[in-house]
Amino acid sequence: MKNAIYLAKSHDCAANLAGEAYLMSLPHEHVLYLWVNDPCIVIGRYQNPFNECNLQRMDDEGVQLVRRQSGGGAVYHDQGNLCFTLIGDKEQSSKEENFALIIKALATLSLDCELSGRNDILLNGKKISGNAFQTTATKFCHHGTLLISSDLSVMGNYLTPSSTKLASKAVKSVASRVGNLKEGNQEITNEMVQDALIEAFKEMYGEAEVQEIDFTTFPAAQQNYHRFGDRSQILKETPQFTHSFTHRFPWGEADFRILVEQGVIRDILMFTDSLDTSIVSRIKAILIGVPYERHAIEAVLNKSEQGDCTDLLTYLLDSFSS
Repeated sequence: MKNAIYLAKSHDCAANLAGEAYLMSLPHEHVLYLWVNDPCIVIGRYQNPFNECNLQRMDDEGVQLVRRQSGGGAVYHDQGNLCFTLIGDKEQSSKEENFALIIKALATLSLDCELSGRNDILLNGKKISGNAFQTTATKFCHHGTLLISSDLSVMGNYLTPSSTKLASKAVKSVASRVGNLKEGNQEITNEMVQDALIEAFKEMYGEAEVQEIDFTTFPAAQQNYHRFGDRSQILKETPQFTHSFTHRFPWGEADFRILVEQGVIRDILMFTDSLDTSIVSRIKAILIGVPYERHAIEAVLNKSEQGDCTDLLTYLLDSFSS
């Protein structure tokens, strides 16, 4: 089959991305894949989730963390956002052609959108679509978001990182002024945008069968699920970074620096004017090798019987808070 259109029945973002990876392995010349996710934060391939997300709040409110294989910045998804993927032969496909298809489809819904310089699509100056790309030996994959009626009021709750001071070479997201397509057409729905994209795809490439597929039960996708949705795997792929703070405690001032690698505390550098210099070796003994996650550090705090170490651990945990 030359062309194919797939509609995801699942709202699990990691499963849907695993499904996308499967679709890239198929021999079709052109594929349109449309998918909608439950609330989640999707970070780019080379991003640091500790820098991009409020992980504690996400855990508290059941917002999934997902890492995609393409580049770009962190984005928030919910069911008011329609995701699209266009897959084509590497030598024949281009993002320019794909953008033309998307903008043409939106124009049929009386939405006058334009492409910006950062590979975003704008409506009345607001970003309604972010895009990212991935190239394999034979395929070019272009996927993006289309904000239709997303709850933009909660986006900052999860994309605003904690007050933790981090230093990393990871790619950082670029803040943008975002909006919904509903601001340009109050009657618009996910189904209307979906249908417009399908028609534009058929007009550009010819007829194609529309197939629904549930990637939460599809074996080839489930084998790949861990690449996108396994929390420990996501943290393990985080680039090395440092977490630092300076604070005066009752027992003295501490300039405290943690080296985190693959989501685990690997080393600690501490400068202090404390009269008890053993604090440096004692804090290293209880923290090195511990996962850089709130619950793991809380477990260390709960076992601590040393007042100065307890002070340090409490302050460290407070820096994870929003």
